[in-house]
Amino acid sequence: MSEPSQPHDKLFKALTDDPRVAGALIRERLPGGIAALLSDDPPEPVEGSFIDEDLRGSRSDRLFRVRTRGGGEAFLYALVEHKSVPDPGLPLQLLGYMLRIWQRHAGRDPARLRALPAIIPLVVYHGARAWTVPTAFRELIAADESVRRHHLDFAYALTDLGRIDDARLSDLATLRAGLLALKYALRETDPWPVLVSILEALPENDPLVRPLLVYILSVYEGVDRPMLIRAIHQAKPEGEGSMVSLAAREWIAEGEAKGMAKGKAEGLHEGQARTLLRLLNRRFGPVSDTVRARVNAADLDALDRWFDRALDAPTLEAVFDEAGSH
Repeated sequence: MSEPSQPHDKLFKALTDDPRVAGALIRERLPGGIAALLSDDPPEPVEGSFIDEDLRGSRSDRLFRVRTRGGGEAFLYALVEHKSVPDPGLPLQLLGYMLRIWQRHAGRDPARLRALPAIIPLVVYHGARAWTVPTAFRELIAADESVRRHHLDFAYALTDLGRIDDARLSDLATLRAGLLALKYALRETDPWPVLVSILEALPENDPLVRPLLVYILSVYEGVDRPMLIRAIHQAKPEGEGSMVSLAAREWIAEGEAKGMAKGKAEGLHEGQARTLLRLLNRRFGPVSDTVRARVNAADLDALDRWFDRALDAPTLEAVFDEAGSH
């Protein structure tokens, strides 16, 4: 599956990349009767994406294979929905995903086509408004009940984070921290207590520390690096060192990346200026310090423009004549 480009998707993927966390999410958020059927084995991620091409980069789809206590298998499909308003098209999209999953699983094998595995969609929603889209597919069919009962029907399990008390988001600390971050990302609220609560829940050396810190700085309005450091100090007074150190290393790496990009641009400018000065010297003789300073101070567009003129300009002055036509 291609890497998601949206910060919400990246955080959700980081959460569910850990089989322990994915297992907790599945068992805690599926209906109790279904969760009770699952074995204690961790869920197995299934490679492949079922997202439509025009939606790629704006959503995250995760597919897991889990075993039941009876030894069978089921596919569990988890989709994070991060729009700020409910999406009425989601049930139809889920139906398309389920069809493609079954087609990929069975192909043209008659035995497999007669024994399709169960797929139970799990939608995690963290928009600011309550989710109002029907969770039963049949409710979308505009027909009398006598007609609707002949239509395909399925229900998806909805986890609306905004309707769950913070303390009950998960019994697993890592998952609770991640869901807290998603829950308040699109809500207008004082970020400070939320930030402290997230960091209090997050274990210090957890693999989620880095992606969670990046996510908070990317999407939380009003949260900057000094505030994040203060929140870490308050949330982890006895063990803040490792978390602050990781944050610092992340920011140093970010600065180095920016520096490399800047250095690349500066190197290109230097090379262009040196090449132009060599051409001017060959065509018009040694250039003055004034011309040299002008060339070195010019931007890349000007250097390109002057280089083209220098190839056939009759005089040195004509190279720099912006009003003329050469």
